[in-house]
Amino acid sequence: MKKILEFIKAKFKIGLSIVVVAALVMACFSSVMKEQRKVTKDKGRVVSITPLYEEPAMVPLYARTPYEALDLTLEAKDSSGFINDGVGAYEDTSLTERQKKDKEALEKLLAENLENQSEEESIGDAAKKRRSKYKLNSMNNINTNTTVSVSANGAVYADASSGSYLGKFILTGYCPCVICCGKTNGITASGRKAMPNHTIAADKRFAFGTQMIINGQVYTVDDRGGAIVGNHIDIYFNTHAEALAFGKRTGDVYLYTGQNAPQVASNDDNSDTTPSGDTSSVTLIGDSLTVGCTSAFQALCPKAVIDGKVGRQMSAGAGIVSTMKSSGTLGNTVIIELGTNGPFTQADGQKLIDSIGSDKKIYWMNTYGPSLSWYSQVNSTISAICSANSNVSLINWESIGLSHPEYFSGDGVHLTSAGYQAFAKAMYDAIK
Repeated sequence: MKKILEFIKAKFKIGLSIVVVAALVMACFSSVMKEQRKVTKDKGRVVSITPLYEEPAMVPLYARTPYEALDLTLEAKDSSGFINDGVGAYEDTSLTERQKKDKEALEKLLAENLENQSEEESIGDAAKKRRSKYKLNSMNNINTNTTVSVSANGAVYADASSGSYLGKFILTGYCPCVICCGKTNGITASGRKAMPNHTIAADKRFAFGTQMIINGQVYTVDDRGGAIVGNHIDIYFNTHAEALAFGKRTGDVYLYTGQNAPQVASNDDNSDTTPSGDTSSVTLIGDSLTVGCTSAFQALCPKAVIDGKVGRQMSAGAGIVSTMKSSGTLGNTVIIELGTNGPFTQADGQKLIDSIGSDKKIYWMNTYGPSLSWYSQVNSTISAICSANSNVSLINWESIGLSHPEYFSGDGVHLTSAGYQAFAKAMYDAIK
């Protein structure tokens, strides 16, 4: 028994030594492997910080030019330094919750960018340095032997001889984003869809439909803007990157008087543009189509009193007539262009006729728009009113529209420049 205990004691020391050595080996191996894994993980965290500005891609979204960089008035901002909803080429406060959140996030990013810029260089300045990478509104291959040439992208070009000089203007660019416009549907203040190489926003002294030559290209005034006053024009682009690359500049602007341009009528009392019928004054009351044809109609009938508003319903007509009677501005000849925005009953239409009075000569222009479910109903109502009143005549725009699809823009209701010319002429031909 004693020998057995001595044997176990001797072997126990050897076994314990083996266990200790094995434990040390495992500890060392574990430590080495852990360190190896740590090194590998650290290497995997290395990332590139190459500035995006050096890439050939378009300007990054977070570097869009804010209105602050365009040196606009401080009234464009509220006390927080962010842009108000009303700033931009359109004024629209009916943003969805998602659009409001997107707009707020973009404005905060822009504000942070401004804080990180040096006083010597703004985001706009940096963008201008890069604009040479983009070719916008190129005016290559202009046919100088003719007054006007049209490019493949729809742009119309004309030289200065086709216009009268308006002066030197500040020129900026905008697009249909929430930063520029507070909305994204691209509908202008005139009610027409904004189009590149065509649409500009200008001061209210220039009626919708006025055409201008800017940098040799013909544009049409279809829009307004809270910051677009005086000699300042905002040119529409499809994307924010294009508008940003255009930047802010000055340029000579001409009133286009060339091919297909509205002719400026004389204000002479003996002018041939005065209607030859028994009318000493003309009043036109209408909706967005009236807004769009204002310049063309005034060129034909310069003394006309015109009251047009986008989205106007027929029900608003009686109130307008009452106000005009009170101010003495209701003419002896009254043109009504209402019905585009919804149906109405014959009784309601008759109330408008009665408010104008049986002593006035009244013309009611019907509507045309295959996309409008009510337009046939509206035209039937207008026709019935005309038949029931000896002093009311119909101007049949529906018939003209059916024969001239080229007069209409994409929505099939609002018009092209040529369409508004024809629209104005149809009214003038009826009353002269």
